[in-house]
Amino acid sequence: MQVLLDLVGSTILVGTLILSIMGVNVNMTTETFKSTTEFHIQTEVIQLSRIMEFDLAKMGYDVTSGRKIITADSSRLKFKANLWNVPGAMDSVEYILGGLVGISTNPRDRVLTRYENTSGVLINYSITTFRLSYYKADGTQLTTPVTGARLDSIDAVRILMTIESPEPLGTDATSQYASGYYEKLIYPRNL
Repeated sequence: MQVLLDLVGSTILVGTLILSIMGVNVNMTTETFKSTTEFHIQTEVIQLSRIMEFDLAKMGYDVTSGRKIITADSSRLKFKANLWNVPGAMDSVEYILGGLVGISTNPRDRVLTRYENTSGVLINYSITTFRLSYYKADGTQLTTPVTGARLDSIDAVRILMTIESPEPLGTDATSQYASGYYEKLIYPRNL
C-alpha cells in the first residue's frame, strides 16, 4: 500500500512540475515575442527618422531659382534640393501620408509614401500618426496648409510620427500594439 501511495504522489509531483515548466515556457515565449516586436518597431522608427532627417536637412540645398518648398501641409511636404550633390541636379522630394492599410490588423495603420523625382517608395512601417508643422525664424508656428508667399517664410519643420506594430502583442481584445514615437524640430540650413 505504501508503494502505491509513493507512486501516486510521485506522479502528481512530476505532473505538477511538468505543468509548471510548460507555463514558464509559454510565458518566456510570449515575452520574447513582445520584446522582439518592440525592438523591431524601435528600429523602424530610427530608420525612418534618419531618412527624413537626411532629406529635410538638404531641403533647399543648391536651389538657385523658383520656390524651395512647393507644398507644405500637415500630412504632405514637397520640396526641392540637390540631395546627392550632383552638379546642376535638382531633385524633388515629397512625403505623403496615404490612406489606411486594409490588410493590417492594426486599424490605425497608414501608408507613408516618399517620392524622389518620379519614383515613389511606399514606407510601410505601420505608421499611425504623421504630422508636420512649420515655423518661422522667430518660432511662430504657421497654420497649415502653408501656401503662396508664406511658403518662403518657413524656416523649420517639426516632424511627429508614431509607428505601431501591425499585429497586437496579445491574443485578447484588449491587447496593445507595440509603438515607437519620434518628434523633432529640424532647421534646414538652406531655407
